[in-house]
Amino acid sequence: MKKKDKLNLYFFLFSIFILILLIFPVYDFGNKIEPVYFGLPFSLFWIISCIIIQFLGIIIFLIIDNEEN
Repeated sequence: MKKKDKLNLYFFLFSIFILILLIFPVYDFGNKIEPVYFGLPFSLFWIISCIIIQFLGIIIFLIIDNEEN
């Protein structure tokens, strides 16, 4: 397996992991009002955290991909 194909597989698995965090039954863990973080209910904090993790993951995968080229 080429490095590019391996990187694409890792990115796909990472994206699926984030998706699983945002759908039932895993989201049920984060679907709560309490505790409150930064003035946000935990459910909203959970969603924003997943989006930030996905954003950082995309940046890391882009940096790794550019280093290979």
